[in-house]
Order: sequence, then structure tokens, then C-alpha cells
Amino acid sequence: MDVFIEQLVERKKDSRDTVLRICIILAATSLSFLIVMFAIWITYLPLVIIVGGVIWLAMFILKGLTVEYEYILTNRDLDIDKIIGKRKRKRLVSLNLINAEEFDLYHADFDSVTDVTVSAHDNSYTGLWYLVGKHPAHGKVILLFSPNDEFAITVNNALPSKAKNKKVTELSRQSDEKDD
Repeated sequence: MDVFIEQLVERKKDSRDTVLRICIILAATSLSFLIVMFAIWITYLPLVIIVGGVIWLAMFILKGLTVEYEYILTNRDLDIDKIIGKRKRKRLVSLNLINAEEFDLYHADFDSVTDVTVSAHDNSYTGLWYLVGKHPAHGKVILLFSPNDEFAITVNNALPSKAKNKKVTELSRQSDEKDD
């Protein structure tokens, strides 16, 4: 049976994002004001074009601060993509779940020696899961992500038995019993 499931997770804005947005807006406003002040020496049309360009650039940068992560599970291949500003997509990691070693809820005292850490979560740190697996090019990889229950159950079902999470397996059974 083929399995395909995807989930889109938007990264929550933190104080750093807010400060950055305020700085961009202030810079664009200040630059536009300075251009208008020096408009005495410039004809009207270039002024409109320059101010419009400054506003467009500010909006372009502000929109680029929006980050989403897309989790895609196709059979036993888990792909994690980062979507920036709803216009640019970058593949963060692609893992074959056959090579997974551990899947569990993330906790503060978690410690694992890995070669690469991939962080693709919503910044809330609630419902944060980790998946440890081997990647052919990057070695041992830990993936931090925020799947919903349905996605976590589907990932757990695709894992080899040594890596399956008992809590998720039980959640899957309860979900199946409700469906019957």
C-alpha cells in the first residue's frame, strides 16, 4: 500500500522577528522621507519611482521573513522543505525511514551525538518531536519537527520496529478503535 501524507507548519514569530520587522519599516520610512526632503532638486517622476521602489523593497523583505516547513511522507521517504515568503522552497533533508533509529517527543534533557541537526519546527516547543536516523551523505542526523497526531502516527507506522514509539503506536490503536 502506498502512503502519502503532507503537513504544512508555519514558524511562529518571536521577538527577533518583531524587532527585525520594526527596523525594516523604520528604515523604509526614513529613507522615503529623506528622498522626499531632497525632492527639491529632483523632478517629480523620479521621486515617485524611487519612493515606490523603496516601499516595494521593504515589502519584499518583510514577506521573506515568513517561514513555513512542509513535511512530506511518501512510503518510507520523509522530505522536509523550508518555504520562505511563500515564494522560495529549499529541501532541508530527505530521510529514508528504514534507516531511522529513534522517534520520540523532545524533552529538555535529551542528548544525542549526531553529525547534523535539522530544525524544522514552529518555535513553540510544544508537541516537538525528534527523529534520529542515518543519512547517506550527512551521517547521523537528528530532525526536530512539529508533526500533528495524524502525521506522527503515519511516520511511526513507516518506521522499522526498533525505532517505533510505543506511545504513538497506542495512540494509533485508539484512533483505529474510534473509527470502527
